[in-house]
Amino acid sequence: MSQAAYPQQGFTLIEVLVALTLLALVSLMSWRGLDAAQHVGERLDARAQDTLAMVRALGQIARDVRLRPGPGVLPDTDLAPADAAGPAHNGAAQPALPPGMDWSAQTGLGMVRAAGDGRWQRLHWYLRDGILYRSVAAPSYLWPLPDVEAPVAVLHGVRAFAVRLWLPGLGWADATAPANAAPATAARTTTAPSGSATGLEVSIYTQDGDARQPYRKVVVLR
Repeated sequence: MSQAAYPQQGFTLIEVLVALTLLALVSLMSWRGLDAAQHVGERLDARAQDTLAMVRALGQIARDVRLRPGPGVLPDTDLAPADAAGPAHNGAAQPALPPGMDWSAQTGLGMVRAAGDGRWQRLHWYLRDGILYRSVAAPSYLWPLPDVEAPVAVLHGVRAFAVRLWLPGLGWADATAPANAAPATAARTTTAPSGSATGLEVSIYTQDGDARQPYRKVVVLR
């Protein structure tokens, strides 16, 4: 009696090799996908941290500006830091700027702000080697106020730092321009009274950002 033939069970060697190859390809694609997702997440986290640092810097500048003294509070004297040099720090008047503020594209934004309990303090925002610094002096009741101390790095990767003023009837103008200097887009026959700026715009250009689209913060001057 002949032995019955049974059909072959299991996979052949070729089928096993093909299955292993497919599994390896699927694993490789899955790993690459996870790696790409991880890198995207890291870049998003870094960008979020950069944006948060920018928001904090602009918010601090706005707070400093809002704490500036009103008209008639400070003596009529140069408010620039002692180590500053430039056209805005040579005693020349900048009538469009609010009292207690000083600006130069070369040396930055200097100002006097309230420090609480009737005290005042100098502070200085400036850009150097791609880093935006803020230096603050000790608060004091007495004039002249102490000069600013060692700076603190606030923001890295900064390409430019600019300030403009909103002059009623004229529009936006460079903060170093006189109060009656109309911008190119404004009517030349219109002038603004001295110290009449009603808004201040701070612009920060990043090194990896669009040169035409800076981060801006507008502060209403009241």
